[in-house]
Amino acid sequence: MLLRLATVRLLSVALLSAPLFVATAAADDAGDCAGGDPAIGIPACTRIIEQAGEPQADLVNALVGRAEHYIVQQDIERALADLDEALRRDPRQPDAHHNRGVAYALQGRPEEALEALGEAIRLNPAGAAESYHTRGRIYGETGRWDAAIAEFDAAIRADPRHVDAMISRGGAHQLQGRVDPAMADYDEAVRIDQGNPDALSSRGALYMATSRFPQAIADLDEAIRLDPDHEMAYLNRGVTYLFQRQFDRAIADFDQALRVNPQNAHVLVQRGAAYFFQRQPEPALADLNEAIRLDAGSLQAYKLRGMIHSGMGRRDQAVADFRMVLELDPADESARKALEELGAAP
Repeated sequence: MLLRLATVRLLSVALLSAPLFVATAAADDAGDCAGGDPAIGIPACTRIIEQAGEPQADLVNALVGRAEHYIVQQDIERALADLDEALRRDPRQPDAHHNRGVAYALQGRPEEALEALGEAIRLNPAGAAESYHTRGRIYGETGRWDAAIAEFDAAIRADPRHVDAMISRGGAHQLQGRVDPAMADYDEAVRIDQGNPDALSSRGALYMATSRFPQAIADLDEAIRLDPDHEMAYLNRGVTYLFQRQFDRAIADFDQALRVNPQNAHVLVQRGAAYFFQRQPEPALADLNEAIRLDAGSLQAYKLRGMIHSGMGRRDQAVADFRMVLELDPADESARKALEELGAAP
């Protein structure tokens, strides 16, 4: 069983469904250890590990399974301890190498993650699609887009129906301004799996970015129908409504995105913008203040807050915000111009 880096932004993890144990392990514990609930899976895996008579393969797989549950719980140190022990017992266990790569990635250790995933690929090239995909995600997180696309290409060659790799490759193309190949990847992902809300949300976001708003709304509506807790679909539909100046609808979607994830600073900035356009400065400022609390590097939050402070005659606060924009991005000419208009030095 392999872990994968989730396709939505911040390196969360999700379980792939795959059999883990041979028939010699106790059936109930084997099934629970391989399941998706850590509260059930960790004790089940532990019971298998503590049974000294278990065959070596089952013991190693139980260590890998327990590590996966620890990763889902963000207990990376315990996960790595189990994976280290699994690899001490069987250095050629590809799933253990793969999941150690995931654990390293979540710890912010990209080079070690890439090495571990590379070993998983070497040991099991026929089943390496997810390892290639995860390597591509790591390259993308570190801004190495050409390398990321090469890994996504390899994942799709290994598994031509790997929808997540198509979505990731489409995202890499989109971030580099390559609209046509991005759309081709999203279209193929939707063709293969019409019920995949991530594919629909990603394609909807590209439609929105290219001002094809009816197509964007159609895809995002369907993504939300399929997954009523799809944070990114609500965000993307809200931004689409924002572009169309349908501010009440935009705010309603941002509310839903924040229901799913109250810690999303980007959504708070977008909702703050909607309130700003509705000429509601106080709720806008409340959202922007919270966005900055959650993400002190949110350039857009400082810029918008500076505009609101300036419009309310709060010169000192506006100057402080625009100066922070320039500290984050010295090339931002709009902030420099705003300071000049306020009679303040950059």
